[in-house]
Amino acid sequence: MGVISLGLSEVQVGQIAADGGEATSYDKIGKTYQNTCKMVQEKADVTEHYEEGQSAPEVRKKKKKVPILTFSIMDPDPTFLKAYMGGEVTGTGDDMEWGWSDTDEDIEASIRVIPEVGLVYTIPRADIEAVLNADMSSQGINLVDFTVTPLKPKKAGVKTLKARKKTAKFPV
Repeated sequence: MGVISLGLSEVQVGQIAADGGEATSYDKIGKTYQNTCKMVQEKADVTEHYEEGQSAPEVRKKKKKVPILTFSIMDPDPTFLKAYMGGEVTGTGDDMEWGWSDTDEDIEASIRVIPEVGLVYTIPRADIEAVLNADMSSQGINLVDFTVTPLKPKKAGVKTLKARKKTAKFPV
């Protein structure tokens, strides 16, 4: 019997385990902006080989594409910006300031998407690309847009993407 998944409870993040496996603990990443959390898998790249003069292929090779997770967070602070966009933070409290880095930084983490009901998706090793999307108009909002790409975990036997039914016991 199928599982219908509805709504979003929260997006969680955890530090990839030292052995290259999935994080052992997760925390809410921030407030996910309404209607922005989506996981989409594009069609596979297909190569077809034909006999001369024939319209049907003799061989059809497919290479799957990994599903990509996107969402936006609406409550970033300087520490959040450093964690997901790189750079550095100086000062404390009200004097805390984030400084953007001109160099690229690889940011990886375990990511878990928890619906209101249905399937919980877990990405044990995710590449995180976060970019500013700040609409400074009177009706706008400051967002950080995330593109999360699953990577092959460094620990043998760990799947790239997992889905499990949300229950009273999972996730804990």
